[in-house]
Amino acid sequence: MIRLSLILALGAVFLVGCKSTKGATKPEPPPKKAAITPAKSGVGKVASVDTELGFVVLDYTLQKVPRPELRLTVYRANQKVGQVTSTRQTEDSYLIADINNGLIQIGDEVRED
Repeated sequence: MIRLSLILALGAVFLVGCKSTKGATKPEPPPKKAAITPAKSGVGKVASVDTELGFVVLDYTLQKVPRPELRLTVYRANQKVGQVTSTRQTEDSYLIADINNGLIQIGDEVRED
């Protein structure tokens, strides 16, 4: 009887030992989060210039209109000619901006840098 108990005890240890020797799986690392960068506004065109009052009207038809209080650079033939600060949106695609510096003309391009 003692021999049978000893065999059963060794068998139980063997079975438990076999069950716990399986390779432990490593937990998967959490997925990397994609970096989110804000989209830049589109390219606008100067639609109107008022040099006396120091503002321009910018046309962003079919473009993303920039947010207010954003500094924008004005280009003519890919040459920097001035800088404006957006103030408020008048309609869906038009924006008013204060002239900071430069000689800005109708048709100049306006971009966020």
